[in-house]
Amino acid sequence: MRAAFDHQEVELLAIGAGPANLALAVAIEELAPAELAGSTLVIEQHENVVWQRGMMLPWTQSQVSFLKDLVTLRNPRSEFSFVNYLHTVGRLNDFVNMASFLPFRLEISDYLQWVANSLTKVRVEYGRCCDRIEPLRSTGGEVTGWLVHLANGSTIGTTNLVIGIGREARIPEVFRDLPRERLVHSTEYSWRTADLDPDSPHRIVVVGAAQSAAEMLWETHQRLPKAQCAMV
Repeated sequence: MRAAFDHQEVELLAIGAGPANLALAVAIEELAPAELAGSTLVIEQHENVVWQRGMMLPWTQSQVSFLKDLVTLRNPRSEFSFVNYLHTVGRLNDFVNMASFLPFRLEISDYLQWVANSLTKVRVEYGRCCDRIEPLRSTGGEVTGWLVHLANGSTIGTTNLVIGIGREARIPEVFRDLPRERLVHSTEYSWRTADLDPDSPHRIVVVGAAQSAAEMLWETHQRLPKAQCAMV
C-alpha cells in the first residue's frame, strides 16, 4: 500500500474491487491501449477481494452458471475465465466431477481474488477507503475530472471515474428504533452472528424471502438448534 497523504494521477479510477469493476479491469487490460491500461487503478477499502463478504457460508452456491464469469461471454478465449482459474489452481477435474453449473460462493470469491492478482497492467490497491469525491471544473464550469479524497488523507486525481461499491446495509424505517445489537443485516451476517450461544433459546426472525434470506434461515436453524426461527 502507498504511504499516507500521497497523491497520484490516473486516467481511470474504479472505486471498489467487486465483480463489475474487475470485469472492467479485465476488459481494459485485454482491449485498451497499453497506456490506458497502465493508467487505470482499482481501489478497494478492504485488504482483499471477497464476494458477498457478510454471507460467506461454506455450503452456499451461486444461482448463475459459471459461464457468466467476468469475461467468458465477451471473450471465451480469455486467460481470466473461471475455467482457466480452476485449471490454474488445480480444481478443474473436481469441479467437472461435481456435475453442476453452479460454483460454491467461496470458489467464486477465490476466483475474483485470483483475477485481481493476475492483472499485469491495471493496478489494484487495497486498504484505500474513499471518503469524498470532488469534481474538478474548467473556468467555464465544465467538469473535467475528479479528485478523490481517501480516508487516510491521500488523494487521487482522475479523468474518468467508475463507482462500484456494492451493496450497503439498508435498514427499513420501521426497524430503526430497535437496539442495534438485536438487528443484523445480511451484509454483516457472518461475523455478527458468530458469537451467538448455540445453547440459548434465541428467537430469530428473518425478513425477506430471496436466496440470502433462505440461506440465513437455514444456517441459523442448523447452528442454533434451540432457537425459534421464522421467516417473514
